[in-house]
Amino acid sequence: MRDQRVGSTDRAEVIGLLGRALEKGHLTLPEHDARVVAVGTATYASELLDQLSDLPPEYAWLPAAAIAPAPGPAGPGSSGRAALVLGILSLPTSFCVLGGLLGAVAVVLSLRGPRRPGWGPALIGRVLGLVGIALSSVALVALVLALGGDTGP
Repeated sequence: MRDQRVGSTDRAEVIGLLGRALEKGHLTLPEHDARVVAVGTATYASELLDQLSDLPPEYAWLPAAAIAPAPGPAGPGSSGRAALVLGILSLPTSFCVLGGLLGAVAVVLSLRGPRRPGWGPALIGRVLGLVGIALSSVALVALVLALGGDTGP
């Protein structure tokens, strides 16, 4: 694992921990001052961790990037992309009535997630899904009329 760079927020957290360690008597004033100087010039997380390594566990510090986010469900962006794909597929398949089903699923998927201004994949998928539903409806009506109509002389 690569050593990550630290920012002023990380340095401030470690300096706060060193200040608490000084107040509790775990560090002398010269030790504290030397560590604060080292923290102020630190570039990487390992340098900050070195300044806290010999202190009790309550003074432990973990870099923000070392905390892995919990895996969650697919984000709202993925439902927008899925709506776009299904909306596109609903157009050519609308003449065999399958496009209506794909269009309906595209519309439902496009409604999930947060609303964003502008023409995003979810909105385009919704529009294409509605067009697919409309074309499927026209194809279904044409099929019913063709089957129900009189074909004889």
